[in-house]
Amino acid sequence: MFIQIEIPDELPEGRRSSFKKGIADALLEAATTKSELEHTPEGHESYREQGKKVGEALNTQIQGAYPK
Repeated sequence: MFIQIEIPDELPEGRRSSFKKGIADALLEAATTKSELEHTPEGHESYREQGKKVGEALNTQIQGAYPK
């Protein structure tokens, strides 16, 4: 599955973290409606790690989209 998202062309320095926190807030809210964040059902650990890698890649793409 491929998901395309739109990231604003300009985020002032220091605002990228707030932008990423907003993404994380929405995903965490969706992930914790039925269970606690810390809870990973037995046998689901590899999927959580896969999700973490996707999140890390998204972070890298967001950071790389703006000049330092």
